[in-house]
Amino acid sequence: MQIRFKKGSGGPDTLHCTRDDGTQTWAVIPERFGPIHDLGHYAVETTLGLHHGFYGLLAQGYDLSSFVEEDPRTWLQAEGLLAETLVMALQYEVAGVAAPEAFVEGVASACRGLNIAAPELTDDQIERMRARVRELWARWRALSPGESLTLTFEPELREG
Repeated sequence: MQIRFKKGSGGPDTLHCTRDDGTQTWAVIPERFGPIHDLGHYAVETTLGLHHGFYGLLAQGYDLSSFVEEDPRTWLQAEGLLAETLVMALQYEVAGVAAPEAFVEGVASACRGLNIAAPELTDDQIERMRARVRELWARWRALSPGESLTLTFEPELREG
Protein backbone atom coordinates (compact mmCIF):
# COMPACT_ATOMS: atom_id res chain seq x y z
CA MET A 1 0.00 0.00 0.00
CA GLN A 2 1.23 3.46 -0.82
CA ILE A 3 0.80 6.08 1.91
CA ARG A 4 1.03 9.77 1.06
CA PHE A 5 1.14 12.49 3.68
CA LYS A 6 0.54 15.88 2.06
CA LYS A 7 1.42 19.07 3.89
CA GLY A 8 -1.40 21.54 3.53
CA SER A 9 -0.91 24.63 1.42
CA GLY A 10 -3.64 27.00 2.49
CA GLY A 11 -5.58 24.04 3.84
CA PRO A 12 -5.26 21.05 6.15
CA ASP A 13 -2.71 18.25 5.98
CA THR A 14 -4.06 15.07 4.38
CA LEU A 15 -3.37 11.35 4.43
CA HIS A 16 -4.03 9.37 1.25
CA CYS A 17 -3.66 5.58 0.96
CA THR A 18 -3.70 3.56 -2.24
CA ARG A 19 -4.05 -0.16 -1.64
CA ASP A 20 -2.32 -2.78 -3.76
CA ASP A 21 -5.66 -3.51 -5.51
CA GLY A 22 -5.93 0.16 -6.56
CA THR A 23 -8.68 1.15 -4.13
CA GLN A 24 -8.10 4.32 -2.14
CA THR A 25 -9.01 6.06 1.07
CA TRP A 26 -8.05 9.52 2.25
CA ALA A 27 -8.81 11.97 5.05
CA VAL A 28 -7.80 15.25 6.57
CA ILE A 29 -5.30 14.60 9.36
CA PRO A 30 -6.99 15.64 12.62
CA GLU A 31 -5.21 18.61 14.20
CA ARG A 32 -5.45 17.12 17.69
CA PHE A 33 -2.85 14.49 16.74
CA GLY A 34 -1.23 15.84 13.61
CA PRO A 35 0.87 13.72 11.28
CA ILE A 36 3.21 12.58 14.07
CA HIS A 37 0.54 10.13 15.24
CA ASP A 38 0.10 8.47 11.84
CA LEU A 39 3.86 8.51 11.21
CA GLY A 40 4.22 6.80 14.59
CA HIS A 41 1.86 4.06 13.43
CA TYR A 42 4.09 3.50 10.42
CA ALA A 43 7.20 3.26 12.62
CA VAL A 44 5.57 0.86 15.11
CA GLU A 45 3.75 -1.36 12.64
CA THR A 46 6.67 -1.81 10.24
CA THR A 47 9.21 -2.34 13.02
CA LEU A 48 7.09 -4.95 14.79
CA GLY A 49 5.48 -6.45 11.68
CA LEU A 50 1.94 -5.79 12.90
CA HIS A 51 -0.86 -6.83 10.54
CA HIS A 52 -3.93 -5.51 12.37
CA GLY A 53 -2.84 -2.03 13.42
CA PHE A 54 -3.88 1.19 11.67
CA TYR A 55 -2.11 0.59 8.34
CA GLY A 56 -2.74 -3.13 8.32
CA LEU A 57 -6.47 -2.49 8.64
CA LEU A 58 -6.36 0.18 5.94
CA ALA A 59 -4.51 -2.24 3.66
CA GLN A 60 -7.27 -4.81 4.33
CA GLY A 61 -9.95 -2.37 3.15
CA TYR A 62 -10.94 -0.29 6.17
CA ASP A 63 -11.75 3.32 5.33
CA LEU A 64 -9.93 6.19 7.02
CA SER A 65 -13.31 7.62 8.03
CA SER A 66 -13.68 4.65 10.42
CA PHE A 67 -10.77 6.06 12.43
CA VAL A 68 -11.82 9.70 12.20
CA GLU A 69 -15.57 9.53 12.83
CA GLU A 70 -15.48 7.33 15.92
CA ASP A 71 -12.98 6.37 18.60
CA PRO A 72 -11.25 3.29 17.16
CA ARG A 73 -10.39 2.11 20.68
CA THR A 74 -14.06 1.05 20.94
CA TRP A 75 -13.76 -1.49 18.11
CA LEU A 76 -10.07 -2.35 17.62
CA GLN A 77 -8.87 -5.84 18.45
CA ALA A 78 -5.86 -6.44 20.75
CA GLU A 79 -3.14 -5.87 18.11
CA GLY A 80 -4.72 -2.60 17.00
CA LEU A 81 -4.99 -1.45 20.62
CA LEU A 82 -1.36 -2.40 21.20
CA ALA A 83 -0.28 -0.37 18.16
CA GLU A 84 -2.26 2.61 19.44
CA THR A 85 -0.67 2.29 22.89
CA LEU A 86 2.87 2.16 21.49
CA VAL A 87 2.23 5.09 19.15
CA MET A 88 0.89 7.25 21.95
CA ALA A 89 3.93 6.46 24.11
CA LEU A 90 6.28 7.41 21.26
CA GLN A 91 4.26 10.52 20.52
CA TYR A 92 4.56 11.65 24.15
CA GLU A 93 8.33 11.18 23.96
CA VAL A 94 8.61 13.20 20.74
CA ALA A 95 6.50 15.94 22.31
CA GLY A 96 8.80 15.97 25.34
CA VAL A 97 6.06 15.15 27.86
CA ALA A 98 7.33 11.65 28.71
CA ALA A 99 10.83 10.48 29.52
CA PRO A 100 12.25 7.58 27.48
CA GLU A 101 12.90 5.71 30.73
CA ALA A 102 9.14 5.63 31.36
CA PHE A 103 8.31 3.99 28.01
CA VAL A 104 8.07 0.33 29.09
CA GLU A 105 6.09 1.00 32.27
CA GLY A 106 3.86 3.53 30.51
CA VAL A 107 3.01 1.02 27.79
CA ALA A 108 2.46 -1.74 30.37
CA SER A 109 0.15 0.51 32.39
CA ALA A 110 -1.84 1.51 29.32
CA CYS A 111 -2.15 -2.14 28.29
CA ARG A 112 -3.48 -3.07 31.73
CA GLY A 113 -6.05 -0.30 31.39
CA LEU A 114 -7.15 -1.70 28.02
CA ASN A 115 -7.11 -5.28 29.34
CA ILE A 116 -4.59 -6.45 26.74
CA ALA A 117 -1.24 -8.16 27.16
CA ALA A 118 1.76 -5.87 27.40
CA PRO A 119 4.33 -6.55 24.70
CA GLU A 120 7.70 -8.10 25.41
CA LEU A 121 9.84 -5.65 23.48
CA THR A 122 13.59 -5.76 23.22
CA ASP A 123 15.65 -2.64 23.75
CA ASP A 124 16.60 -2.89 20.08
CA GLN A 125 12.96 -2.88 18.94
CA ILE A 126 12.17 0.12 21.11
CA GLU A 127 15.18 2.02 19.84
CA ARG A 128 14.36 1.18 16.20
CA MET A 129 10.80 2.47 16.67
CA ARG A 130 12.13 5.66 18.27
CA ALA A 131 14.72 6.19 15.55
CA ARG A 132 12.17 5.59 12.80
CA VAL A 133 9.59 7.97 14.21
CA ARG A 134 12.25 10.68 14.70
CA GLU A 135 13.48 10.18 11.13
CA LEU A 136 9.94 10.35 9.69
CA TRP A 137 9.08 13.39 11.80
CA ALA A 138 12.22 15.18 10.57
CA ARG A 139 11.33 14.35 6.96
CA TRP A 140 7.80 15.71 7.50
CA ARG A 141 9.01 18.94 9.09
CA ALA A 142 11.42 19.51 6.20
CA LEU A 143 8.57 19.55 3.67
CA SER A 144 7.27 22.83 2.30
CA PRO A 145 3.50 23.42 2.10
CA GLY A 146 2.05 21.46 -0.80
CA GLU A 147 4.80 18.80 -0.73
CA SER A 148 4.23 15.14 0.15
CA LEU A 149 5.97 12.36 2.01
CA THR A 150 5.29 8.99 0.40
CA LEU A 151 5.86 5.67 2.17
CA THR A 152 5.17 2.05 1.30
CA PHE A 153 3.44 -0.23 3.78
CA GLU A 154 3.71 -3.94 3.28
CA PRO A 155 1.80 -5.97 5.87
CA GLU A 156 4.51 -8.63 5.79
CA LEU A 157 7.32 -6.09 6.28
CA ARG A 158 9.39 -6.72 9.39
CA GLU A 159 12.48 -4.60 9.91
CA GLY A 160 15.76 -6.13 11.12
